[in-house]
Amino acid sequence: MVAGSASEVEQAAAPPPYYVADTLRRRSEGSDPGPRPRTGGGRRVSFDVAASVDGGGGEPLVRCRYSKCSRSAPASEARRSYKTCHNCSHMYCSRECRRAHWDRHRRTCLHSRVGALCRQVLAAAKEDAASLRQLSLLARRGYLAQGRGAVKSFFSSPEAAERFVARGVPDLGEPTFVRWADLLPDEMGPDLYAELVRQCKAYNPGTRFVMYVAVCVVSEVPATGAVKWERQLVSRCAKLRLCRSLVAPPPPPPPAPSITRDMDDPETLILTSLPGCHGRMSPRRAREISFTNIQRQLRQRGVSLRRHFPDVYKRLCAYVEGATERFAPVTMYPRDAASGKSFMCIIMPDAEPERLELVPRDSSRVRTIDIGPDLVDEGPA
Repeated sequence: MVAGSASEVEQAAAPPPYYVADTLRRRSEGSDPGPRPRTGGGRRVSFDVAASVDGGGGEPLVRCRYSKCSRSAPASEARRSYKTCHNCSHMYCSRECRRAHWDRHRRTCLHSRVGALCRQVLAAAKEDAASLRQLSLLARRGYLAQGRGAVKSFFSSPEAAERFVARGVPDLGEPTFVRWADLLPDEMGPDLYAELVRQCKAYNPGTRFVMYVAVCVVSEVPATGAVKWERQLVSRCAKLRLCRSLVAPPPPPPPAPSITRDMDDPETLILTSLPGCHGRMSPRRAREISFTNIQRQLRQRGVSLRRHFPDVYKRLCAYVEGATERFAPVTMYPRDAASGKSFMCIIMPDAEPERLELVPRDSSRVRTIDIGPDLVDEGPA
């Protein structure tokens, strides 16, 4: 019975095959990949502590990392008696302080290290052409079959993620496409879940895709009695550009208007103010009415000055506000939305009478409209 109990205890204390505490300390922060020296009977000792002060004689004091504990000890004493975190270099004066600080420390102990590794995976997927092409193909097929979502790349351990960073697509594993509605908030936490859903709803599937990286970490939990192990998923996400070979070329620019000044007999619309139409109206009010009528006439043909001819729109605004004394006539070539044909439009809101005499009035292809009257019954512009 005694031998059997000892065997069970030894088996419970042995870490699982994918225990990664030492690996995280060596690789996740780019430190020396060689084994760490052990001192004091095999205990891990590090002086990467929150605070250390000179204790006299040139030897620093190492302070317990538990915020509610004020104990400190010289470095030589800390090597012998202080306890370190099972997964990093935080030092505590006792097992009780280490256990009390775990609930808070666990948020940053593994997450900060493996979170940096997740970002390395995202960067490697972006830079490695073969990996990017495989992920882009999966993203494109998933979007066409299921709609918006993310490409999920799962790694069973930080070592597996590091192998992908070092070797590329041979160690990419089997990524999957997950529809955004099937994402699980309990798997990644509320903050990352909200960010991932936001990216899935906002990305342009023609040029980009969303990649979601999850790394499984198993860590030892400070506790009394038998050794306990805890499994956590550390995740990150980002938008990446699709492989160039999968991005559709931009559409060609629309053809230029088919009408030019040299064409014979184009349809012409002349918007002008005839003499005497403003009566006793103030100059600013007369300009506002002309501007309103110009926009109304063009809108009837499906033309928006603000959107299609912004430069002319700005000039008319300055004219209405009095920034310019007179408005120089301007010629445009918009397209009629109803007929699909281009026409010539001449805008001259305050043309001189002698110029108006030159405007043709007998051609069926020329239409002159007086923009001076206040057409209140037609509603506001």
